[in-house]
Amino acid sequence: MKSLFRPVQTNTALYCQLHEAGHSMENLLRVQKAYRICRHLINGRYRKTERAFVCHAIGAASSMARFDSRIELTLAAMLHASYDSGLFPDGHFGPSDTHRKWLTGEIGADVETLVFDYNRFSFGRGRPEAIVELGFAESEKLSLLIALAHEIDDIADGGLVFAPKYGSDVSSRLSACRILADCLGYSQLAENFAAYQEDLPNQQWAYALAEAEGSTGCVIIPNWWSYLRLRRHARKGPQVRIF
Repeated sequence: MKSLFRPVQTNTALYCQLHEAGHSMENLLRVQKAYRICRHLINGRYRKTERAFVCHAIGAASSMARFDSRIELTLAAMLHASYDSGLFPDGHFGPSDTHRKWLTGEIGADVETLVFDYNRFSFGRGRPEAIVELGFAESEKLSLLIALAHEIDDIADGGLVFAPKYGSDVSSRLSACRILADCLGYSQLAENFAAYQEDLPNQQWAYALAEAEGSTGCVIIPNWWSYLRLRRHARKGPQVRIF
């Protein structure tokens, strides 16, 4: 089995990865700024695996940087969940006109557009398989690429096993992701999906942890006002616990 790429999980490791890949200091400073924005937007949030959300954001950026050198895509991958999970300075969520204007001012219109488009792109349960069957539009290519980079980070640390949001068998999903990566022309990305699919039997032990009580996302509240806002947000579904 070919070696698996495992995305880095800290901001400093990401800076090192990008520096070693030959990125300019200007690019590194942009990534540092994006990290600081991301850190504030998802402060205190944990994913269903109980991994800090900011680690996942960095992991998605690391994965994107591994397979495509365009810095705008790395920035968008880091900020991919801004509109879905980010608490903006006004205390609200979502891609409102105000939030889009604020994020554009912070990271530029090119990156914000990528983040906004990704927020509207569906890649949930059964979607990779459906896209293989039905195809995708030219305008969706970059969102699909970010989704595939995101998927590598989700599978690399066993996340699709520790918190099986797509069911107990993700083999068909990974197979579809491999096909889609090939369709986009990213052979190394496709090879990694094939390798992770081959490695799935070695992750079976983690299902016992996934079945343990309390495997849900959570948010640690920094203050009372944030608590009230997030309490309202949590009523939309049981996927988030608030502390």
